[in-house]
Amino acid sequence: MGYLCPMSLKSIIALLRRHDLFAGLADPRLEVIAFTAERVTFAAGELLFEAGEEGQDALLILTGSALMGEGTRVEAGDLIGEAALLAMGSEGATRRASVRAQSPVEALSVSRYLFQRLMQEFPEMAGAVAGALTRRLAQSTQEMQFLARDMALAQVTRTSRQR
Repeated sequence: MGYLCPMSLKSIIALLRRHDLFAGLADPRLEVIAFTAERVTFAAGELLFEAGEEGQDALLILTGSALMGEGTRVEAGDLIGEAALLAMGSEGATRRASVRAQSPVEALSVSRYLFQRLMQEFPEMAGAVAGALTRRLAQSTQEMQFLARDMALAQVTRTSRQR
């Protein structure tokens, strides 16, 4: 199947830059990713990922839309499966959800091998990724603190209602 839409390099770079893993990178590094990643296409109804399989790549959706798991919609500009890029060792990350194309989908497949090789070759890329992961961890920690607070308040409310 041919490309659904000839997307410009500038447009692909703009889509990559929207994601924290790539946001801190200079345009020449993003160009390397855009040039070296593989373009893949999926027909409507085709499976992009299957839950439980080993992931070796992440997909940047260029055109079309898909459903993840129980109905989360992903569309042009979304990055899915990025945990595979960060997996250490020889095995990829296990896919947590199945993703099925709703319409024809064109995506950029960024392999874990490529991503990790680029981080080795370009130390500033590794620094940008480390910064993004640090921000994610801080946000997750804050969300967990809010959740713990909300659960404690709910417990106090239930206890006082039972009295």
